[in-house]
Amino acid sequence: MATSCTTANLAATLNNLNMNGTIAYNTTEATAIPPSTVGLYQLMNQLISEVSSLKATIKTNEKALIAALKADAADAAVTLAGNTITRSAINEGVTNDTRGGLTSTPSDKPAIITSTTAKYNISEDGIFDILSGVTHLIMLLNNDGDVNGAAVAANVTTATS
Repeated sequence: MATSCTTANLAATLNNLNMNGTIAYNTTEATAIPPSTVGLYQLMNQLISEVSSLKATIKTNEKALIAALKADAADAAVTLAGNTITRSAINEGVTNDTRGGLTSTPSDKPAIITSTTAKYNISEDGIFDILSGVTHLIMLLNNDGDVNGAAVAANVTTATS
């Protein structure tokens, strides 16, 4: 394993940690999070903010689902209103689509993340799959794990002595 690096790489690393560019909601990763101007600390703060906002949205929709369940006296199909109506097939093909007793039919599941376009609404199992993958990668990073399968690790190699 190397025990030294160039001064230029050391300076660039410190600069990259602390850059403070603009993160914007764009369709591509490179335009939303420009790697030439956004710092790692800034990116981590954005990630924390996005996850917190996501949790708040899910909690709000959970309350609507609880209210719909309480209003269901017949113990039959629950009528959902507003943003929590059943959603499209965006959650098809997820690994954990029958987790916790869910049926595998996307249209039978309520949405916990909603949008103005129904095709972007996602049920709990879809969000679980997305977050479990990201969380596992972060767990590996925090615990000296092998992240070579991750897209972000394409240029990371491990040297053995």
